[in-house]
Amino acid sequence: MLLRHGFLFCLLAVTSFAQAIPVTVRVSSEIVPPGGMAQMKVLFTSPQPIIRGGMALDLSNAAFGAIDGIALFSDIGDVAGAAVIDGGQLTLRFTSPKGTFGTNEDYPLMTVTFTPRPDLPIGTSFPISLNQAASFWQDLLGSAIPVELKPGSITVGGSISVTDVVPGGGTLPAGATFSIRGVGFNSDTRVKLKTAVPADIRLIGPTEIQVTVGSALTMDGLQIDVKNKDGSADTYYSYLRGVPLGQTVKPLLARTVPVFSISTLADAVLPSTISPQLNADFFTAVALQNPNSTAVAVTVEEHAANGRTGASATLNLPAGARISREVSELLGHTLGIGAYVRVIASQPIQMVGLLGDDRAGTVLPIPFVVAPAVAQPHNVKRRRDAGSLGG
Repeated sequence: MLLRHGFLFCLLAVTSFAQAIPVTVRVSSEIVPPGGMAQMKVLFTSPQPIIRGGMALDLSNAAFGAIDGIALFSDIGDVAGAAVIDGGQLTLRFTSPKGTFGTNEDYPLMTVTFTPRPDLPIGTSFPISLNQAASFWQDLLGSAIPVELKPGSITVGGSISVTDVVPGGGTLPAGATFSIRGVGFNSDTRVKLKTAVPADIRLIGPTEIQVTVGSALTMDGLQIDVKNKDGSADTYYSYLRGVPLGQTVKPLLARTVPVFSISTLADAVLPSTISPQLNADFFTAVALQNPNSTAVAVTVEEHAANGRTGASATLNLPAGARISREVSELLGHTLGIGAYVRVIASQPIQMVGLLGDDRAGTVLPIPFVVAPAVAQPHNVKRRRDAGSLGG
């Protein structure tokens, strides 16, 4: 019996020690030619399920013009987020309801794409790091995952850079084409796609390479490697970089980049959040992105706690566009206590709710859920046409 108890004690001690060893979260180091674009990758060295968390990226030492896009990667679309940009600080909060985020070693946790200032001389280098105090990851039980953070860097140099992929998301049918855009492409450039799908790759010019796929190909998360004969290389993970439609009047929301799940919905509900009637510091916003090749008609409805329909608004969301608006900008007033939002689209689109706290300067992503199959009772009070929001 003593031997058995001693064995169990040793096993528990070893298990506890193994669990206490932090995993490494590493920021990539990128080399970018003048006029190019850097896609920073945040990499998880030991894949494991993450249910929620946050990443704060310190760009205060980086000389860049603008952040061009932010993406979170999950092969089943089980992650969405909201990133607040404040000067050189980017603070992102994310949620993965099924806890599958972080389990696929083929994807980085996050990419941030931005353009270094064009006046930087060759050889200029600056560090990029995650803020230890403001970054956190939680497992399926809600416990903190211990991590060791490794910084990365940006160095101006090389000859090649991918700046965008169009279309960057969705699934292409056989025979369709997509464009790899960038700088430094030439007849010696080698392109490698991490997929078994056959593809015909053709150089269009120094800023574009065209790819025709031989069978259906999912673009979201596609790894694209490009390399020139001089050894200069770049790796890019494809994502849909939606074009913003107009601008919100909410300052905190204007500084927030919604990070969409690749999953799409045609009829979905944003559950009730904290009403401004309870706490004026909070606001609820709706972010929508259209991954389709054609425009989508969208209706946003207010529903009271008992399910009755209140105000509604309609808008036209062009192909490849995204929009973020506080609820009152769409419906004319804030949501009441217990009220929720329903979004109905003529084709499935990407959706994420945003809960902002003006006092704290934070924005949390709130997942939409599939609307109930049984229609709620309707008592329409008024309807607004929001089709001009992009003006």
